Amino acid sequence: MSRIQPVKGTGAPGLAGPGVAAVVGFLVFVELTSGIIQGMMPTLLPELGAVLNVGAGDLNWVNAAQLLAAAVSVPVFGRLGDMYGHRRLLRIAVLCLAAGSVLVAWSPSFEVLLVGRVLQGPLAALLPLEIGLVRDRLDAAGGRSAIAMLVGSLTFGASAGMVVAGLLREVIPSVHGVLWIPAAATVLCAVVVFLLVPESTTRARGRVDWAGAGLLSVGLATLLLAISQGPKWGWSDAWTLILFAVAVLTLVSWVLVELRVAEPIVDIRLTVRRTLLPVYAASFLLGTALFGAQTAAVLFVSSPAEKLGYGFGYDALGIAWLMLPSGVMAFVASLFASRLFRGVGGRGVLALSGVLMAAGYLFLIAAHDEPWQFVVVNSVVGLGIGLALSAMPVLIVDASPPERTAVATGIYNTAKTLGGSVAGAVFAAVLTAITFKGTEIPTIDAYTTVWWCCAGVSVLVAVAAPVVARPRAATAV
Repeated sequence: MSRIQPVKGTGAPGLAGPGVAAVVGFLVFVELTSGIIQGMMPTLLPELGAVLNVGAGDLNWVNAAQLLAAAVSVPVFGRLGDMYGHRRLLRIAVLCLAAGSVLVAWSPSFEVLLVGRVLQGPLAALLPLEIGLVRDRLDAAGGRSAIAMLVGSLTFGASAGMVVAGLLREVIPSVHGVLWIPAAATVLCAVVVFLLVPESTTRARGRVDWAGAGLLSVGLATLLLAISQGPKWGWSDAWTLILFAVAVLTLVSWVLVELRVAEPIVDIRLTVRRTLLPVYAASFLLGTALFGAQTAAVLFVSSPAEKLGYGFGYDALGIAWLMLPSGVMAFVASLFASRLFRGVGGRGVLALSGVLMAAGYLFLIAAHDEPWQFVVVNSVVGLGIGLALSAMPVLIVDASPPERTAVATGIYNTAKTLGGSVAGAVFAAVLTAITFKGTEIPTIDAYTTVWWCCAGVSVLVAVAAPVVARPRAATAV
């Protein structure tokens, strides 16, 4: 008998009914597509950069722009979904994703590509909205089963997307042609959401913190732009200093607004609690290691060793197979994480994840001349990432007030995404600053600097684990 059972009683329309399993299946298809898109982009970046004549440093903005949009989209879409209906906002998010995917596939210029990536930002809000749908209409056991299926499909899709991109590139003559495939899939997702997914019924009251969302967007955008363009313009250049000043003033204003409004976009008071702050800090650091280093990794392995003295000259399919172990091992780690929780607790699992990621990056700094070395590193780092992604939500749920669990987990997702966005800008600055003389091509020192940064933040993840408050007796893992 299926574990996905509707809530019983007259007050359970919507997902409850004969088609409940089918509806969850439709949502799984949406998450699978989202994961494939996220997995395909890093694999195709080197060739996309060559077609659009974009340097290695600027290519980091392809991921950073999407992550920045995601960081703002998740709390805004989540709040609006609670107030006006999760399906309604899911429709808007999928339309944004489809429009962005079409622009990315078309992208005659780098600027159009970045606009498309920004429009793809709401894909990060798909999962929270879907969770809101299934929790609204399924019983506890069915809800947990459905959420596990959604998360699993996203993880699997991200791993499969790497290989899918490589295989498609073997039969489709252009990188833009490959990108039209996921664009078509997002249009199909929009059809599914509009025609086959029912609406949730629970509604929250209150207002949306538009001022907070706007200030956060402007503050982060100007900060990341200043960091990434600093090496080109000069750190003492007037425009660089102006951007930093605007970022500081805007972010300070944002904090003041968040402390005053009744329902802030990010609850600052909850964030700085002794029980939650270390986990949020670790989430931010995890995002830097998880998202920030992706572009650098694929640029390195695609570089021609005979010309630059490093790299393997891999095409999209070669990149895919080399990067695949990271996603596979992250998925494997999530499967046995619960057993580790019982043995060493959530704090122990988080500490182990940081140690594994640091060990992987330190090994990469010492040995990066052969493809098998990247396979080893991606496997070890993938294990650490999988354990961290499994441990952090458990620690946050345990440390947050019961009535603020949804808000607390939303802040975690935002912190992780922000970490990736900031790291993308910082690593773009590194790859732009440390280049061969007279060129925009990064030297091997640029890549090792990125890996040293990733190793350092991984160590900080391990250090943050013991500072996390001990679990309450009632919910200890």
